[in-house]
Amino acid sequence: MITGSTAGLGQLAAAHLLRRGHHIVAHARNEQRAAEARRDLDAVVIGNLLDLDETRSLAGQINALGTFDVIIHNSGEYGLPDAEILNANSLSPYLLTSLVDTPREAMIYLTSSLHLGGDLKLHEVRSGGTNVNYNDSKLHMATLATAVARRRPDLRVNAVAPGWVATVMGFHNGPYAPDNLRAGYMTQVQLSEGTGPAGQMTGKFLFHQKEETSVNSSVYDEKAQDALIAAFEKRTGASLG
Repeated sequence: MITGSTAGLGQLAAAHLLRRGHHIVAHARNEQRAAEARRDLDAVVIGNLLDLDETRSLAGQINALGTFDVIIHNSGEYGLPDAEILNANSLSPYLLTSLVDTPREAMIYLTSSLHLGGDLKLHEVRSGGTNVNYNDSKLHMATLATAVARRRPDLRVNAVAPGWVATVMGFHNGPYAPDNLRAGYMTQVQLSEGTGPAGQMTGKFLFHQKEETSVNSSVYDEKAQDALIAAFEKRTGASLG
């Protein structure tokens, strides 16, 4: 199961895994994108992660399909108002983590090197505020990944920064994305299959199949992890368990 898999890195990871014989369930934000994805895939779930009610509905659709081996939280937005960034990049992935049946093998959360400039903004999350920018949301994802890894030690759970690669999102800041596009999705592939340098890692922040050394201190801080989970629980009413 790969969220945000009708375009960009999610689509590339899905296509690569599909060619290697895996069964892929895609996620589309609307029916038009879903119809296009159904040409190549047997199953597509629909939900716009900008809307938390749609995210809750999406969780139900995913659970109706059964328990997955791997879930990749790939979907993300950039360049939108803070309230929409918060919903799509932070609260929706948390809701899906809480509401979707735990996969058998691995969970992967897409983050960014821009998390280094982020802040958890716990009061903002708890209180119903919306002042959470893209950098903050990517710090949320990395910290959520390490928190889930601690709570679910039987799984391989990691955060992955794909780099600034040549996707539509990557072009927001200019036409010359410096990082390798294939490397941008191959870490997710290796983690999904349990192969390669990254395949057996858990609780790590990875970049291009290797552990990243330049990481915001909150990511590996257990108190920060627990505080973020508590803030998400208060905001959404959904418990990670």
